[in-house]
Amino acid sequence: MKHLEKQKELLKEAHKTMSQELQTLMVEEKMMMHKLYEILSTDRKNKKKRKETQNVLEGNEIIEVSSPPTLSSGESGDEEKH
Repeated sequence: MKHLEKQKELLKEAHKTMSQELQTLMVEEKMMMHKLYEILSTDRKNKKKRKETQNVLEGNEIIEVSSPPTLSSGESGDEEKH
């Protein structure tokens, strides 16, 4: 009888330890999946930019460059007020 009680205690302790380990692994998995999502998202953006750059280099696409806004007279911030 004492042997069964000892075995029951050992099984309870093993169950507790395994449950804690499972919880730890689940948290690690969640963190790793989040990191994987970030990496894949960044990779997709980089692939898109590489493709756009390749298209420009091959002449398949033209980049429109806008000129900086011009200030009309009286709009510059350098004038002193009297």
